[in-house]
Amino acid sequence: MVKIPEGKIYHVPEDLEEALEEIDLDISPRHMGERIRKDDFYVEYGGPKWFGSIFMLLEVTPNEDEVRDNVIQIIGPDIDETPEGSSFPIGMQFKIWGSEIQPDYDEFFMRAMCDNLEGMEGLMGVNTRHTWWMRVAKRVADRFTLRKMCQAVIALTKSAYPIAEKMEARIIVGAPEVGGPELIQQVLEEEIKPKWDLSDSRRLGIEDDDVDNFFSCTLCQGFAPNHVCILTPERMPFCGIISYKGAQIAMEIDPHGYIDELPKGEPISKASGQYQAINEYMYEKTNRTIKRLNLYSTIKYPMTS
Repeated sequence: MVKIPEGKIYHVPEDLEEALEEIDLDISPRHMGERIRKDDFYVEYGGPKWFGSIFMLLEVTPNEDEVRDNVIQIIGPDIDETPEGSSFPIGMQFKIWGSEIQPDYDEFFMRAMCDNLEGMEGLMGVNTRHTWWMRVAKRVADRFTLRKMCQAVIALTKSAYPIAEKMEARIIVGAPEVGGPELIQQVLEEEIKPKWDLSDSRRLGIEDDDVDNFFSCTLCQGFAPNHVCILTPERMPFCGIISYKGAQIAMEIDPHGYIDELPKGEPISKASGQYQAINEYMYEKTNRTIKRLNLYSTIKYPMTS
């Protein structure tokens, strides 16, 4: 068992409207895809500099008692305690419980969490899991804190999805005074990776030939208007956050959202993974820019990413 410092504990207001009113930052799709350059960030977390000392986990737990509802735990310095230009390794962990939530729902809520983070004013969020990279812009540094960020994620998730009855957050900033990158590496190896492995194991064993339908995801059209991902049992989307099984669950929870179910129909080329029905769908959903898609090629008619 890894010994982790207690850090600081904060509580999100029970009233979700009140919780969001306390966040003096704009949160909307217009901020998605924002990139913050080196000269423009106030603080950086994760990214290439810290590979091996990063994790980002959203965990669905079946045990209600394992989640301290509306609790935020910050271990290490928050942004208002950090000098400009700092860079730290980071560990981010969110837990969700709900009486109607199944373990397989973790992908859906992970995607929702990333959407909320990427929609925050002055925040750059790239990648996920062990490659998460986050920068906070100088222009919002006087208003942005990790506590506010977590409060916004919890309040937005609960507001959008009432089945999320309990939620808590824990962030470890790998500063020297709390154990540095070594602490995060230890938590990653002993606690986080086994949970990823368990989650991944639930999605293995299905092949493209075993199913009649694929799924599409258009979420990233908020900042890439002609981008569409096709999700198959063997083909993850570019973001890597949601699998074929996760897309099925997303359709159950939010049937009018950014996931569509697509009958794959007859193949034009089974070897390259080209289907007439998928081509027609891609043409319409990419604003008539992509006419063909080979699911199994990165050279000829590849995915839009």
